Amino acid sequence: MPDGRNNRTMTVDETDQIAPDALKESVLIVGGDGIGRSVAARIANGDTGATDRAAAPDAVVLAVDAARSADADTPALPSIPETAIRLAVVTVPERPTPSERALLERLETQVDAVVLASGEGEAALTAAVGTLVSIVQDSGMVNVDLADVETVFRPVERAALGAGEGSIEEPTAAVRDTFASLPRGVETDATSGVLVDLIGPPRMSIADVDGAVSAVRGRVGPDAHVIWGGAVDSAVDEELAVRLVFAGVESARVAPGDDCPRCGTPLSSYTLGDRTRLSCEACGFADVSVRLRD
Repeated sequence: MPDGRNNRTMTVDETDQIAPDALKESVLIVGGDGIGRSVAARIANGDTGATDRAAAPDAVVLAVDAARSADADTPALPSIPETAIRLAVVTVPERPTPSERALLERLETQVDAVVLASGEGEAALTAAVGTLVSIVQDSGMVNVDLADVETVFRPVERAALGAGEGSIEEPTAAVRDTFASLPRGVETDATSGVLVDLIGPPRMSIADVDGAVSAVRGRVGPDAHVIWGGAVDSAVDEELAVRLVFAGVESARVAPGDDCPRCGTPLSSYTLGDRTRLSCEACGFADVSVRLRD
C-alpha cells in the first residue's frame, strides 16, 4: 500500500495478523471469504517490516466478494474487532442474486457500513479495498482522513465506491466516468455524505478541483456533506483521476428484472435525460430519483 503518511495499513489473513509498523497502523484489513483472505494476504505481502503483533487499529475493512460468499448457504465470516469505524468492502456483479442480497443484509448487522464496488473476483476486490484505503491514507495538498470517514459513514448502512478518470481540461467528464463505474442500480441522489479524492498533474489548479467537486455536488442531493481531498502526481501529464465514496445510497440492489416492491412484477428500465430509471409496467411504480421526486 502507498505510504505517503505516517499511517500505514495492517492486514490479516484467515488466522494471523500482520502489522508493518504497529505504532503507526490505522486500518486493519480482514479477509471475509476465500477471495477476501487472498486479498488480505496479497496486501500483506506488499508490506515491509512485518511483525507478528498488531496494535489496535483505528478502523477495520472487511473484504468480501459477494458472488463467492453467496455460493455458500451460510458463509463463514470472521469476527470483526471493535474499533472506531468498521466497514465491509463488497464487490458485486452487475446482476446480483437474492442470496447476494441476503449476504449484504447480514453484513450490515456486523459493520457500520457496507461499501459496494463493481466487479467480481480477486482483482476487482483488491482494487476496491486498495482504493478505499488509499483515499484515507495517501498524502496530498488536502487530505481525507479517518475522521472524515467516520463523519460520513457513522449514520449510514450502505455506501458505494467508484473510480474513474478523464482529461484535466474536462473535470466534469472525469466525474461522469466515475459515476458510471458505480455498481448497477445505485441511487446517489439521497446520499448523506461524499468523499471526493482527486489526483491530477502538477498543473492541477484550485479551479480544476472546484470544477470536479461542483460536478459531484450537481449529481447528489443539496444536503449531502461533501468532503474533498486532492494530490498531484508528477508522473501524470493530462489525466485527472476521480475516486468517490458515497455514504447512504438507495436502491443499491435493485436492477431491471428485479421484483417490483409494490406488486412483484419484474421491473423494466426507462431513460430520463441522461439517467436510467426503473418502472413497473403492471402497477406503474417508478423508481424516480429523490431529487426529481422532490
